[in-house]
Amino acid sequence: MKALPHPKTNAIIERINALQAASRYFIDSEKISESTRELRSIKHDIDALFKADARSAWEVTGAWKALIGDWEGVRDAFRKSLALGDSGTNRMNWVINCLTLGMFSAASSAYADAGKPEFGYFGRLYGFGVRAGAIEQTVRFAERAREMNIPWDESDMQEVAEANDILREAGVSDEDVSRHLDVAGVVLRRHRLRADIHPRVINAEGFFRGVTFAFPVPVSVSEAFEMNMELADEEAQAGVKKDVAFDVVFEAKAA
Repeated sequence: MKALPHPKTNAIIERINALQAASRYFIDSEKISESTRELRSIKHDIDALFKADARSAWEVTGAWKALIGDWEGVRDAFRKSLALGDSGTNRMNWVINCLTLGMFSAASSAYADAGKPEFGYFGRLYGFGVRAGAIEQTVRFAERAREMNIPWDESDMQEVAEANDILREAGVSDEDVSRHLDVAGVVLRRHRLRADIHPRVINAEGFFRGVTFAFPVPVSVSEAFEMNMELADEEAQAGVKKDVAFDVVFEAKAA
């Protein structure tokens, strides 16, 4: 998921996004490659940015740390950026980078704050909120945004509303969804994969109604099957309460 640019950091963010687009895998900073050379070059520019704008420098440090899958580094950097004030993009990119690392409960919590229509970021963040599992929260924000006459692309809001109805009817909360997704994040990080999330809604009255969060992974069908077996083990260890109305699955997709 691409970070959102800010005028002062645009060039650095574009380079980070380009590295992210080159591979679904986190970069191994210990190896020598074109990616690690670019990683070091970006870090040099970030260090220089600290002299001019520490808030932005910490923000892009967080996005840079996400490239190597360093969750603690991401969290620390964004905390320091946000402590220096709200630039808009630092709040939004905190949500996005939580998602990138598969930390869905953290992303949902950040979205519950940053995505409030009153702050002016809802139109850019609501899709990330849905992917974090904050479906009911997004529906509430959307209702408030309409009351405030805030324009945004509502093309998929009907599907989001359907997902919300299905999950609420089944007694599955946003917290349940995010916690379940957190377990998928554990498996993804073990395989050094960034999260790519595709929520789906099946609403066939009288037949089946359910919500699935699918994670396309650049592996073979047999490897995806093994990842789903890992997911089942992690779900059991985490005490995830399964419900037919909600499922999480890894799907093989060509790299």
